[in-house]
Amino acid sequence: MSISPAPPALTLVLSLLVLLSGNAPADDFSFEKLREKAREKAAAPHVPSELILDDYWKNLGYDGHRDIRFKMESGLWANEKLPFSIDFFHPGWTAKEMVTIYEVKGSESTPLTFDSSLFDYGKQKVPEGTPLPKAYAGWRARCLLNSQDYMDEFLVFLGASYFRSIPANSPYGLSARGLSINSGIPGVAEEFPVFTDFYLERPEPGAKSLKAWALLDGESVSGAYQFTITPGVETVMEVEAEITLRRPVQQLGLTPFSSMFWFGEGTHPRPFDFRPEVHDSDGVLMESEHGNLHFRPLEHTQNKFRHCVFTMDKPRSWSFLQRDRSFSSYQDSEAGYHQRPSVRVEPVSGFDHGKLHLIEMPTMDETGDNAILLWEPEPTLEVGKPFPFHYRLRWMKDPAPSGLFTVRSTRVGTPVQKPDQLLFSIDFAKPLQPELKVGDPKWDDITGVKPVVTLDQKSVELIHAGMIDMSMANVDDLPAGLGRSETLHMPQVLRAFFVLEAPKDVNQIDMTCELQDAAGKAISERWVYLWMKPE
Repeated sequence: MSISPAPPALTLVLSLLVLLSGNAPADDFSFEKLREKAREKAAAPHVPSELILDDYWKNLGYDGHRDIRFKMESGLWANEKLPFSIDFFHPGWTAKEMVTIYEVKGSESTPLTFDSSLFDYGKQKVPEGTPLPKAYAGWRARCLLNSQDYMDEFLVFLGASYFRSIPANSPYGLSARGLSINSGIPGVAEEFPVFTDFYLERPEPGAKSLKAWALLDGESVSGAYQFTITPGVETVMEVEAEITLRRPVQQLGLTPFSSMFWFGEGTHPRPFDFRPEVHDSDGVLMESEHGNLHFRPLEHTQNKFRHCVFTMDKPRSWSFLQRDRSFSSYQDSEAGYHQRPSVRVEPVSGFDHGKLHLIEMPTMDETGDNAILLWEPEPTLEVGKPFPFHYRLRWMKDPAPSGLFTVRSTRVGTPVQKPDQLLFSIDFAKPLQPELKVGDPKWDDITGVKPVVTLDQKSVELIHAGMIDMSMANVDDLPAGLGRSETLHMPQVLRAFFVLEAPKDVNQIDMTCELQDAAGKAISERWVYLWMKPE
């Protein structure tokens, strides 16, 4: 039995319907099919994208590209009053890569073709005959995050495998990636795999979560990702993925993050700037299999790389934090660094053994991310063998109080008239947030509490260590606004300090400090620090 082709008139009508809808015919879709596609791609040589951007759009400068604005009312699902709306990014300037985007309804996916009518080109006068882009550069999602009157953006996917999100009432800050390869290794070229295809599921009325899928491809790897994003006071992302290597790589990074740390309270020498501190993040909090908490402050040493590796088995979590929430620490009303979000990684599967890499690179200003955090799985992934993994991201302001004293600040200097010695001062505080006084609550009894310091080099002498209770009644003005209050139970602040003397040929020292009670039990996070001699 044969099927006759459609009559010419019917073919024309069908073609017009496709053109008018702006979409191609639908295809079957599932996460399993996407994984199969990624495996097939990984088994073949890498093929660069066929989506080529015209030189006019490639050469747009910052101002020219900024003139092109997406019309918010034209967003995907915007006119249907669904819980989420999607904006698209126009290619140009630094956003030269184009991606294919599909809408998923049930088990069918339909590609969305580029539509210039969704954009206001402002003052742009595009030369006649300039080819329009063939696809969008990326997308962002909106929902009623901060009020019931306005659809706020809370999620962005733009460039390579970069994405970032925010909790309610927060500006954007650090960025995440789907995968990193050879990040921050001096003399080794970094590879940037790309999310080439996105699949956005049409939400049901009243849906609390947005679901999206992405196909990852690069010279050394291919993979499939599933994102389930629930925005709120904490914006929670469930990420399920599978990657397959085409060839060996020197360093593979799962859950990679990029942030900015230019200078803080302990940076020497400090830039000539009116602000006391400038950073998107100021520390890494690591939670071990047994619940121990280690905090590593970020730092910046001029003209030097810092690369710290923490071997971990079955970690409960790790976080890139902006812990200092005091406006007075930054004095920047425009950038709002005191409001930048933190993010917590909670491994679900595929993270039993590995290394957490913290890479801190030199920077001249605040415009570039210079701090990288990534997880390198062990053993090394086999080429051609699919590797599934699953983790959860919590984009938030601050972690819930742990019951321990938390590291609030790190300062380094020299004792008076003793330039050959080093003085370290670490402030620990609890709780993280002030609490209303009920009756007459007391601070913790710190009788017998002392700082315990460890050093990685026997040639470095620990001369003295001590502690001061900074919660005294006569302390009225502490850097983070911590002190006594008639109505609020303010955080109890304990300052640990110690003095070291190192031989002149020692250029760096690994050290830790924690507060222990009289029985030797830790009552604080463990402060973990790498000191490097300034040039």
